[in-house]
Amino acid sequence: MFIYDPTGLVKGVSDALTLCATAVIPPLFPFMVLSDFIIRSGLCDIIGNFLAPITKFVLNLPGSAGCAVFMSAVGGYPVGAKMTAQLLEGEKITRSQGKRMMLFCVNAGPAFVIGTVGAVMFSSRRAGIILYLSMLISSLFIGVFLRFFDSEKLDLKRAEIVFDPSVASQSIMQGTNSILMMCGWILIFSCINVFIKKLPLNENTLVWLNMITEVTSGCSAASKMFPVSVQALVMGWAGLSVHCQLFPFVKATGLRLTHFFLSRLVHGGLATAVAVVLFRFFPCEVSVFSANADVLPAAFSVSAPAAAAMLILCAFLIIDNKAKTLT
Repeated sequence: MFIYDPTGLVKGVSDALTLCATAVIPPLFPFMVLSDFIIRSGLCDIIGNFLAPITKFVLNLPGSAGCAVFMSAVGGYPVGAKMTAQLLEGEKITRSQGKRMMLFCVNAGPAFVIGTVGAVMFSSRRAGIILYLSMLISSLFIGVFLRFFDSEKLDLKRAEIVFDPSVASQSIMQGTNSILMMCGWILIFSCINVFIKKLPLNENTLVWLNMITEVTSGCSAASKMFPVSVQALVMGWAGLSVHCQLFPFVKATGLRLTHFFLSRLVHGGLATAVAVVLFRFFPCEVSVFSANADVLPAAFSVSAPAAAAMLILCAFLIIDNKAKTLT
């Protein structure tokens, strides 16, 4: 592929790096660090003691799971799945509960849905808010529905509180590694999409392939051909790029990949249906996304803070690897 179209491949990698620096690292890195800190420090037990009655009644889950459910709603795709795997590893939830959570704790974050899809692609934050609510409502519906298929008795005894704030450095390291892994998959699928665009396929097929493989380019492609409510389908499915980022966490819970893929399709379908209803009750004007518009900023127009964040992340990775080598 590099020999066939080196210029296109270089542009694809450049766009992916710009996407990582401007739309992935700034909104996601704080949540990745915070979610890891909540689990490692024991803060999830403190919060869980207050959330336990709600999570038991609504989702038939322990209180500590409420942190993962909430963070999956505000943090973006990998946060909820990562926290679920960590909760299972720390024996704060059972394997059965972890499998259930992995089916609905995978959501697009508000920064992407409202900011990128709503404000940038359709010039309407209101449309982004409606899409975001559609995602949350359908996710909650799946969680409530699945509670009736787990006969495991839930013990509501208060968790022993052991708060350790000294794990902050470990959380930063783990958050850095997770972000770099995500950016790596984004780069790979950006290269794949360059190759897909060169295939002798009609425009409709190329749009569907974009929607299947990568969520950002998929939303961009769908906005040119489908109603705004179809964006919920793309974000519910999340794209193979996001799936690859989540596979280690899915494997940790023991959930079958077929069940995971099915849950993504169900989530996308339900979110689209909810979006259609909400747009009827709360109509809003949206701009048609231009075929020549670029979702990403032009190369080298990245802000200085974003560039500094990239350098800091690389420094953390080098330090972490050096420490592992010495030990």
